[in-house]
Amino acid sequence: MDWDRYKALCDRPDVLSRWLLEQTLELVDDAALTGRLRRALAGAPVPPPPDHRGGPELDMLEPGLGLADVEAVHRAVIAAAAAGRTTSATRRRGLGGFIEAWDEYRRWLIRTSGPSACSTRS
Repeated sequence: MDWDRYKALCDRPDVLSRWLLEQTLELVDDAALTGRLRRALAGAPVPPPPDHRGGPELDMLEPGLGLADVEAVHRAVIAAAAAGRTTSATRRRGLGGFIEAWDEYRRWLIRTSGPSACSTRS
């Protein structure tokens, strides 16, 4: 894969970093949902260009989550931020960007799922 295609894929709202998914797991209390997040983490990453540097911590993944799951994660992240919770890797900086990333994914799913998408949130 060339860099332009890789960057375009990684900029899509439905492609998330391994780091964000791992940290999000620390904020979600629902066992079924954490199971789906773990399955997403076990999936194959977006193939990086041959000269990509870095290990698995830099992987980008397509979680393939449905709207209901993404909305549930989004709500969990909002609640965690409101309660002042952090994760093992965000203690110093807080959850900046988490709410936005999950909301962007949620909005993307609503836009791309066509007229049958049913959600009162925007």
